[in-house]
Amino acid sequence: MPTAYDAIAPKYARHRESQPFVVETLRQLQAKVSASAMLEVGCGTGDYAAAMASSSSCTVYALDPSREMLRHAPELEALHRVQGHAGSLPVADATLDMIYSVNMIHHLDAVAPYFREAFRALEPGGILCTATDSKAIIRRRKPLSLYWPSTVPVELERYHGIETLNAEMSAAGFRAMDSREGRSTFSIADTEPYRDKAFSCLQMITEDAFQSGLRAMEADLRAGPVEGNSELVFLWGRRP
Repeated sequence: MPTAYDAIAPKYARHRESQPFVVETLRQLQAKVSASAMLEVGCGTGDYAAAMASSSSCTVYALDPSREMLRHAPELEALHRVQGHAGSLPVADATLDMIYSVNMIHHLDAVAPYFREAFRALEPGGILCTATDSKAIIRRRKPLSLYWPSTVPVELERYHGIETLNAEMSAAGFRAMDSREGRSTFSIADTEPYRDKAFSCLQMITEDAFQSGLRAMEADLRAGPVEGNSELVFLWGRRP
């Protein structure tokens, strides 16, 4: 079922935040091209766009189709919020040094139009980076796959395979392809972000399955914090 992102924007703003290992990887890619203008596609409430805008002299454009998600993005001088869609970027040809997305690409039924648009909007030598989950990462997510195992087949169905993404980026014209994995762990002391379903996969399972997992997590938390993890595969390529 489609997620009503305008309606859940306040919950995302309250519970979702940028991960340091993701920001560090994006900064390293930014340094490769000395990026002065970049675009985040599918920025949500703007956590990563804000991190990039506040950590350098780069101008960051944060694009999302949800007006309410954008409304919750931080107000920074170097951060410009733009409502729009990945398949039709409101950007002139060859004007950006870097385009990236974090946990966005699985929301696209077809990735080829986005990759073609990104190629068009990047300057020669510019970088496109896609941060996403592999099939293996989906299966070992904590706490999501542990307490809500019915999210696994849902996510495996909607996430594009890494090989597919690489092939589509190459078909769009990107070269010098590369990738890496990043990971962090954290402690979870309460269920509030999960009870609020601030993760879209929790809105795609039955209510019975959701409540069962929530009860199991709450029971474990009575004995102390539980471990969570955050993992991503970073794929990138350059426009020749």
